[in-house]
Amino acid sequence: MTIRKLFFLFWTTLLLGTLAAPVAGFALQVFFGPIGIDFVRMLWAGVMFGAVAQMGFFAYMVFNMVGRGFIRNPYIYQSLQLGLTILVLINSFSITLRRGGEETASFLLHLILPAVILIAALVVAWFKMKATNPSAFIPTVFFMVAATWLEALPSIEQQSLEMILLMVLTLLVCNAWQIMQLHRLVEPMDLPTPEKPQKEKKKS
Repeated sequence: MTIRKLFFLFWTTLLLGTLAAPVAGFALQVFFGPIGIDFVRMLWAGVMFGAVAQMGFFAYMVFNMVGRGFIRNPYIYQSLQLGLTILVLINSFSITLRRGGEETASFLLHLILPAVILIAALVVAWFKMKATNPSAFIPTVFFMVAATWLEALPSIEQQSLEMILLMVLTLLVCNAWQIMQLHRLVEPMDLPTPEKPQKEKKKS
């Protein structure tokens, strides 16, 4: 990946986050009412969320490189990613349930966050698989779930489902963009072309 491509991914992700945050904010206001943040703050929040998504993406790239170096078997490595994905989803449900408090805790309400992340991850992974190969499905689901959740952890402290969803939805858009652009920006390795077998000379 060249510096020019890195700049393209960086600025487009920031722009996408800046646009996605107000859209997500207005959508949340339709369902939940006022969320206590104006348009300008939504724009700045989108810039910040885009930058956070960038850091999470490159952290995942390092994790993936180290993980594949230690675990050479692709089936074992993908099984590990699948197990971590399930743990992250369970953890996201339990944390939002505890933050909501016992009085307002609703099982269906606190299923919204892990459900949104999982559905988005499955949709993006399906498109990624169609664009590349079937082996990309589980790693894409793992990235979309684990990276999005870890990046959204700071918003959990606000104890507001609307603010959590605002950050999560923006991060999902940015992460989906990054993972779908990865195979387009990484140059394929130049493989040697097989030599054509020479035709046997006919015996005279």
